[in-house]
This record gives sequence, structure tokens and C-alpha cells, in this order.
Amino acid sequence: MAKKENPDPTHNLVLFNELDSAKETKEFEPEPLQYVDQEDKIHMIYKLVPFGGNYLYSLIIMNESTAPITEVKIRIILPAFLELCRSSPPTLTIDSLESNEGSNIEGTKEKQVKMEFELINANSQKQINLYLCPKLLEKKGKIRSFITFVNNADFIRAIDTDSINIELDPFNIERKIIPQSEIKRFLEKPWIKKANKSIGIGFDGIFDDDFFFEQIVKIIQVSNLQLILKNQSNKISWFCGTDLVSGNDILVIGQIINGKIEWLAASLNPHLLISVLTNFVNSFKREMMLQGLISSEDQIYSLECKYCGNTLPYFPERGKTIECNKCNYEQIAWN
Repeated sequence: MAKKENPDPTHNLVLFNELDSAKETKEFEPEPLQYVDQEDKIHMIYKLVPFGGNYLYSLIIMNESTAPITEVKIRIILPAFLELCRSSPPTLTIDSLESNEGSNIEGTKEKQVKMEFELINANSQKQINLYLCPKLLEKKGKIRSFITFVNNADFIRAIDTDSINIELDPFNIERKIIPQSEIKRFLEKPWIKKANKSIGIGFDGIFDDDFFFEQIVKIIQVSNLQLILKNQSNKISWFCGTDLVSGNDILVIGQIINGKIEWLAASLNPHLLISVLTNFVNSFKREMMLQGLISSEDQIYSLECKYCGNTLPYFPERGKTIECNKCNYEQIAWN
């Protein structure tokens, strides 16, 4: 009878290793999204900063979880003295509100901007930019944001931001004489901020460059800025002064160019630029109404591009399209 051979002593060992290897290479099944913890992982980051002659309110909604959120609804409350110039994204609605907060018995006028996102994916974010143009000085208000969303467990959640206070303080300019040679050096300083307001006036008369140039020069001088240089043929003038409130110097240029009425300003203080330029535009509107050239402030048109904010190259005729020379979008400045 044949002797039975003993099996290879390493055979069981090989099978055992193969079994372990199979277990190790088994595909991992991800945790269902409804079990992903989203608590404290949805955040909002926000800021309000000067942006040229306007303010920029930026809101970032961050989803730091590994599951998406849906039906995201945003409300941003603004004081009524801030006008929305443009936004990114551009699709939104604006409603008027009446707030009874504070000491004002009649309530502080506010408005809310509303927009929606269907989805914010896992580990991603959405940013909203509102470009805000002040309409009145010596006003104060608050900006705050609220969002609601549906989380991965199909519950509605809500979060909000703290309020940002905004107050447009008055300014007090003292005349300052500088040599003409100092103008260029002042503008070339790297820490100097610059801003401008460019407007057009919609009326049926003939646009008289000389008349409107004298109007903007007078408005600048009323603010107690010192005339440094005036070029009548090119319709441009330079002024300088010191703000006694902030202690900052400011250089202002007034000009008429391509049918546009423009003020350009430069200073270390960007908030001062916004206040001064807003004052110039408001003073011009009042003066034009007093002289009977316009019947409504709505006949003064901003010449900022509605898409990128760049200054449009000229003031077009009523109902005519104009192309921005920066973003190339065509638009109608006034009807």
C-alpha cells in the first residue's frame, strides 16, 4: 500500500495569507450622505470695504462638510441710503422694508436683497458681491445677512451674520496750496487711493461744455478746496485740500470729457473719497434742478458699466447702446 504524502506545511499558511489579502483589498463603502455630520461646518465670511467711489459688500457661504446643501436662500439687509449699483451674481430681487429698531420712532428705512442657489456642493463655496453707492451723507445704518438651507438630513437650517455698521461721516476741508509740480508726485505715491464719479445729464438742450465745466468747478470750490490749476480749453482743473476730520490731504480733478461730467479724487483715506465724491454728485443734482435744467434727479445718469464697473468712454444719445472698453458688454445708459 502506497504511503500517503504529508501535505506541504506551508499550504495552510499560503491560504491564510491569500484570505487576508482578499480582506484587505475589499472595496470600502462610503458612509451614506445622510449620516455625514454638517453641524458647525456651514459658515459665512463677510466684509464691507471701500471700492473706488462706492462700497463693496462681500459674502462667502462655505460648505466645509463632505455632503452638499440645497435650496440655499440668502437675504441681505441694507440701509436705504445705499443704492445697489451692480452685483455678482446679477440675478436677485430687492424689496423695501421698514425697521423699527433704534431710537427713530418712524423707523429706519431699509431694503433687502434676496437670491437663491439650488446647490452648494461638498467642500465648496459661493461668493456674493454687492457694489453699493451711497446716496446721502451723514447717515448711519447696518448691513447683515441671513441664509436658510436644507441639509443632508432634509432639515431646514438657518444661520446669520453679525451686523456691520456703516456711517458716512461729514468732512471739513481746509484749502491747501501746493505747487503744480507736486500734483504728479502726489498721484504716484503707492499708498494713495483713487476714485471717480462720472455722470451724464439727460435733457433736451445743447450740451454746453463751458457752462457745465464752470458748474463743476463751482461745486468743488464750495467744498473749500484750493484751485491749483485750471485749463479752460481742455475743460480740466485741479484742486487740493486737507480734511480737518481725518487729517488727510485730498487732490480733486474736475473735468468735462466726451459729454461726461467727471470728478476724480485721490487721498490716503478711501472713506473720505467716497464722501467727497458723493457730495459733488448730490450738489450737482440740486444745482441742475434749481436752474431748471432737469425736473428730477433721475435725469442724472451714472456712467459706470453695469457689468464690470469701469467708466464708460462717453455719454451716448438717448436710447443708444454703448460698449464698455474694458469688458466689451453693450448697454443702454439712458432711455
